[in-house]
Amino acid sequence: MSSVWWDTNEDNIKEFVTRANHYHDKIKFTTEISDSEIAFLDTTVYKGERFNRESTLNVQTHYKQTETFQYTNFYSCHPPGVKKGFIKGEALCLLGTNSSHSTFNKNMQSFKTCLKNRGYPNKFLEKHLFEVNFKDRKRSLENKDKSTKNKILLFVTQYHPA
Repeated sequence: MSSVWWDTNEDNIKEFVTRANHYHDKIKFTTEISDSEIAFLDTTVYKGERFNRESTLNVQTHYKQTETFQYTNFYSCHPPGVKKGFIKGEALCLLGTNSSHSTFNKNMQSFKTCLKNRGYPNKFLEKHLFEVNFKDRKRSLENKDKSTKNKILLFVTQYHPA
């Protein structure tokens, strides 16, 4: 279980966790109690600048302590399209899980550093990360019409006789 949001006092939460931890030797619960932020899956929801101004919560990317950022090595045998696809996909995830320009840029810079550590050339990264930017966030996160009417699905393969 990743997160539980519970509107009660801190003593009730501590009592619940103590009881829950007595049910099984190998299963233990932990708590994080905060008035200003909560981690939920890969997102931290928090009271940022917008909360004081507009009563709107902000979000930013959350990484668990066990995250090791072992992305596909650039010199692996994966086709270039796979490398480009996962980079763009991860960048779009960062766009969705960061509601402020500053946290988005900070997380994109960290992502870029991790990829450089896995052998990705700067030119390759700049080319593909350039496609995802914060100013187009709203448009990038909209649902797109993905109807397949009147589209041809083309499958091309090479013949390799045995």
